[in-house]
Amino acid sequence: MNRLALAWALLAFGCGACHPERPPGWSEATHGPDAAPDYALLFDDSKVRRLDIRIAPEVHRAMLEDLEKYKQAPEGPLSAGDPMWVPVELEFEGGVWRHVGMRYKGNSSLKSAVAEGIRKLAFRLDFDKFEDDYPSIRDQRFYGFGEMTFSNAFKDPSLIRDKLAADIFRRGGVPAARGAFVRVHVDFGEGPVYFGLYTMIEDPADRMLSSQFNTGGGNLYKPEPMQGPDSGGATWSRFVEADFDKQTNQGSGYADVIAAIAALNAPAPDPAAWRAGLEAVFDVAGFLRWLAINQTMENWDSYLCIPHNYYLYADPGDGGRLSWIPWDLNEAMLHRAGHCNPETLAWSVLLDEVDQRRPLVRRLLDDPVYRQRYRDELVAAISGAFEPDWVQQTARAYHELVAPFVTGTEGEAAPYTFLKDDAEFETSLDGPGGTPLNLHVQARVSFVRQALGL
Repeated sequence: MNRLALAWALLAFGCGACHPERPPGWSEATHGPDAAPDYALLFDDSKVRRLDIRIAPEVHRAMLEDLEKYKQAPEGPLSAGDPMWVPVELEFEGGVWRHVGMRYKGNSSLKSAVAEGIRKLAFRLDFDKFEDDYPSIRDQRFYGFGEMTFSNAFKDPSLIRDKLAADIFRRGGVPAARGAFVRVHVDFGEGPVYFGLYTMIEDPADRMLSSQFNTGGGNLYKPEPMQGPDSGGATWSRFVEADFDKQTNQGSGYADVIAAIAALNAPAPDPAAWRAGLEAVFDVAGFLRWLAINQTMENWDSYLCIPHNYYLYADPGDGGRLSWIPWDLNEAMLHRAGHCNPETLAWSVLLDEVDQRRPLVRRLLDDPVYRQRYRDELVAAISGAFEPDWVQQTARAYHELVAPFVTGTEGEAAPYTFLKDDAEFETSLDGPGGTPLNLHVQARVSFVRQALGL
């Protein structure tokens, strides 16, 4: 092998000392693959930082043309495939990241925004997506992170639900991705344009696994009902490989998911043996904790209504048991009648309405031991993770923090906003009108207490 071939072979295996010359401004602490994830900087609850994205004009035009396919997608954006990836330049806190991969994201939020001409679209960033085209950025990171997602607060006039709901889950001991508020400016050849206030959220396949679990490196899945909401896979009625998108360790098989679904649906002539078999492959306690907090806050866009917006992680440090991770929380703490079948599933507390189409709930709550544990988790939720004073105070602090970048001279403006007017944001916590968040919190706690007979 000649020297040139050897150099490129080493590069292909990620030899840190063998990279081509790094781009100007590259710092190992901010760009390097070995940097520790800087949670303190990126996810500081007291700041709204600015993110600037520069896109070549012809690339921006191609992105907009690509979005046209979603106007024609009869079954939603998933049937049309993901939006295109493009290379962009990113500036943040004085640093510059080059050739970063960017694509728009979303399902109903994307289709709705495109149809209505709203340009505040959710998106993803992948910092070494184009490393094969630009070897100088191989293994590029963003303060230790390889990917980030950016939520656009679709259907959330408060603009804080995605972050607040994840905070609530983690407060209650449920793993959930960390988020932070950022104001996003995009320059596509005509100077910076304010795209609005976003919630920047860590990708669960990145540093979250080692941060919030015993061990990173296990199998991570993002279930999605690719053959219809009740086709079986993402509901756990049966294993359907297409419904379990592998986020890590592609090619390693699905033995952990297959075992968990089989254990859940196994006959239970001996309930104790059935519980032991299920708990050997699935963190049942963690799921019941998630379920209690989820139903306490009322989060309709989740497993009970549409079996998606969750991840499964097979934690090697916990014997490979699958753990439940909630995702996409912009419609949490939002009352929406008529969006489930039966519609009571979104706000039900004891979940007696759930049928066998959602076996993770029905089979667990039909077991007396698990049903009592679930009731105990509901009590813990209203006195802990969803304690109303804490939730309402936190909501007001976040609302005040982001307000200057939502309304007023530095606020959002059409077409880069979902708000009809400033009043929609200003009244989003305490009313009047609409679905005020803090009033919803108090009502839900009262509703749970009533259901439990407290």
